[in-house]
Amino acid sequence: MKNIIFLLKIYFMFILVQPTFTVHELKGLDYQILEELISLRKEVSAANKKIERLESKDAAGAAGAAGDTYIRWGRKSCPDNETSLVYTGFMAGSDKSHSGAGSNYLCLTDTPIWDQYRDGKVNSLGRITGVEYQFWNQRSTGAAEFFGDNMYNHNAPCAVCYTKRRVSVMVPGRNICSKGWTMEYSGYLVTGYHGDASATEYVCLDRRPEKVVNGDADDEDNRLYLVEATCSGSLACPPYVAGREITCVVCSL
Repeated sequence: MKNIIFLLKIYFMFILVQPTFTVHELKGLDYQILEELISLRKEVSAANKKIERLESKDAAGAAGAAGDTYIRWGRKSCPDNETSLVYTGFMAGSDKSHSGAGSNYLCLTDTPIWDQYRDGKVNSLGRITGVEYQFWNQRSTGAAEFFGDNMYNHNAPCAVCYTKRRVSVMVPGRNICSKGWTMEYSGYLVTGYHGDASATEYVCLDRRPEKVVNGDADDEDNRLYLVEATCSGSLACPPYVAGREITCVVCSL
């Protein structure tokens, strides 16, 4: 813009100070200035387009950088779909006999870092324990028909995954994602035993879960069971069917 103003000043200065220019000379000067103006206009237009591209790229990068995290229950790795591993750990929760403890499952890191502590007898009243695959009604096979392997009494691992996509959601009752969504993993809905004192939550266990190494002791402090539909109450049946194990899927967008 400054260059354009400068050229216009020169143009008018020549017209006012040099009145003896011939018509031909003035026309030549007009064409020269016009060419300079056209050239500068093209440069300004190209610069504006470059700025717009950079701003668009920055906006897309900022949106993509936000992303989302989710827990892949039962696995120690993340899907190979532009998803990265944040950390691996052990599925953990409250002892089944404790009625006042936390009700949610945690993916407890397998590389803890300690601050102040006191070893020995557990003095704190907030306690956490590992979680094992129980599947009591399928114990003869360890639910292999559902998960591809005998999982009975083995402890469950977990992985926290980061996706560049903006949001992730667990959909109970389906094992495929809606159109436009990306599947992170699918499996079966699991929770604790309905007769235990402690409350738990419903989570999506990967359909091909892994096991914690040397974690096959029958501890039964926190146990996972498949979730089945109950049609004697307020659940809509159909579409749900009494006694049928419910699927799940984690999707991102």
